[in-house]
Formats: sequence, structure tokens, C-alpha cells
Amino acid sequence: FPFVVPFQTSKPPFASHLRDCTETFSRMVKVPDCKWAQRSDKILLTLNVPNLDAAKTTVNITETAFSFKSEDFELNFEFFGSVNPAESKWNVGARDVQFVIMRKEAGEYWDKLQKGSKILTLKVDWDKWKDEDEQNDGDMDMSGFDNFDFGGGAGDMPDSDDEDDDEAIPGLEEADGDAKKEEEEEDKKE
Repeated sequence: FPFVVPFQTSKPPFASHLRDCTETFSRMVKVPDCKWAQRSDKILLTLNVPNLDAAKTTVNITETAFSFKSEDFELNFEFFGSVNPAESKWNVGARDVQFVIMRKEAGEYWDKLQKGSKILTLKVDWDKWKDEDEQNDGDMDMSGFDNFDFGGGAGDMPDSDDEDDDEAIPGLEEADGDAKKEEEEEDKKE
């Protein structure tokens, strides 16, 4: 044949580009799944980052911004209001990182955690969330309840067997009488 296709021994030119893209993608930093809740005086933030090495993690909290960076995860945003970074704390667990970020001034709840665009991986932590009017429900003073006796009987209330106060319900006694007569007739037949 006059037309001969030469045999290629080298890799196609796009293979090296594909390999470079794959390496870049594997090194890309991800935004962690996170949950938040709030009280009038603090923000509770949990980042789902398993097996975090605290030595290779950078956390920076200022009055207006939050920054978290680890080997594989990164999260940065501006707070909706002001916080007190000196009193804020964080703890690394086996599967997550928990932050207690103290607000600069206690007050009304924030509309959202951050200014600007929505963080797609951020959700409300309903396990920790309390509405503004429920914040102190867990701290309710129960000392006045010690004097009540719930373990005893019903006190001066009549027993349920005491039928002196029962009123007759019209038609009910007639139905009971008819049923008893039918039972007696069936017993006689046997």
C-alpha cells in the first residue's frame, strides 16, 4: 500500500497533561463539612476533619475573620459580627475539630455565621442549637419542686372502686342487663 501509518512508540501528547491535572486535583485543598450553632454570647463551630494532625494545622481567629488550614482542608470567612479571639478555644477530636468562639458582645442572634457568599458545606448543628428564648431552659432552678410528693397515693381522692358518686348513664345499664340475660340463656342451653 502506498499509505503507511507509522507505529508510535511514544505516549500521546495529552497523557502528560492528564497526569499533571490528576496530580493537581489530588493536591487541591477541600472545604470541610461544617456545622454551627449559636448562643447570645458564643458561636459553636464543628469542622468534620478526620485524623487531623494539630501540628500541621493553622488556625487564625481575629475579631472579624476565621481561617483554618490543614494538609487537606481549608476554610476562610468573615464573621457576621465581632468575636473575641482571646477567649475563643478549639479542640481536636478523632473525627472533627470543635471551636467555641466567644462573641465580643452578647446580644441578639446573628442572621448567619459569615458575611459574603454562602459556604456550601456549612449547615446548622441542630443538636447544639437553642433558640434565643430557650437558652436558659437547661439552667432552670428546680429547687422549689423538692416539696412535692409524686410517689404517694392520690391523697383525699376517692378510690376508683368507690361507686357512691357514680351517676347512671342512660341506656348503659339497660345494655348491660340485656348482655347478662343473653349469657345466662347460653349457659342454660349448654
